[in-house]
Amino acid sequence: MDPGDLALPSPCEGWRVRDLIDHTTGVVVMVTNLVPPAIVDDTSAGAVVRFDAAAADLHAKVADPRQGATIVDSPFGKMALKQLVSSVVVHDLLVHTWDLARATGGDERLDAELVAHTYAAMLPFDETLREHGFAAKVHADAEADDQTKLLCFLGRRP
Repeated sequence: MDPGDLALPSPCEGWRVRDLIDHTTGVVVMVTNLVPPAIVDDTSAGAVVRFDAAAADLHAKVADPRQGATIVDSPFGKMALKQLVSSVVVHDLLVHTWDLARATGGDERLDAELVAHTYAAMLPFDETLREHGFAAKVHADAEADDQTKLLCFLGRRP
C-alpha cells in the first residue's frame, strides 16, 4: 500500500482507507483497554505500531484465563473479553480486511472457514447491527458463496 492509498474511498460509505485503518486500530485499542491495565495509545505513532501494540496486549489478555473471562461492557451487551474478541473483534477485522483490499486493489479472498463462522454468528444480530449504524443489506442470490452472502448482509457490494 502506498501513502497515497490512504485517501482512497472504501466500501464503507463516507470512509476512506485511512478511516478504515483508524477504526480497526481504535477497536483493538478500545477492547484491550476494557481490561486493566490499560495500554497507552500513542496516537502520534504510526498505525502499524499502534495496532501491533494493542493486538499484542489484547492477545495476552485473552490468553490469560482470568483476564479472558473478565466480563466487560460492550456495544452488544455484557460478555467475557474472550467472547467479545472471538466474535465482534475478529468479525470486524475480517470484514474490514475485505474493505481495505477492495479499496486498494488487493486480494479480496477471505478465509472460507472464518467467513462461514462470521456469517453464521452475525445473522442473529441483524437488527442490532442496523441499530449500531451498519449499512442496509444488499440482495445476495441464494446460491452465492458465503463470502458474498456475508458481504451483502453487511451492506457491501462485492
